[in-house]
Amino acid sequence: MRTRILAGWNAQRWLRLLFAGVFLYAGIRCRLPAALVAAAFFGVQAVFAVGCCGMVGYAPQRNVAVKTDAPTDITFEEVTGR
Repeated sequence: MRTRILAGWNAQRWLRLLFAGVFLYAGIRCRLPAALVAAAFFGVQAVFAVGCCGMVGYAPQRNVAVKTDAPTDITFEEVTGR
């Protein structure tokens, strides 16, 4: 858990932390509960390195289509106006 918090700080995590700080400031300064909720949301995402999809949210699908090297013939029909 300690390595998850301390390691891997990239630009996206810093940006989330910045958003959390801005929303926290706005929530305290203007007394906006929605801004405090947004600050908590972005703060948790930044500190624990999770996104909206969680830790393993996206796994790309493998292309299961069979690839052939033979080109397919395409015929074109010319359309002319009157």
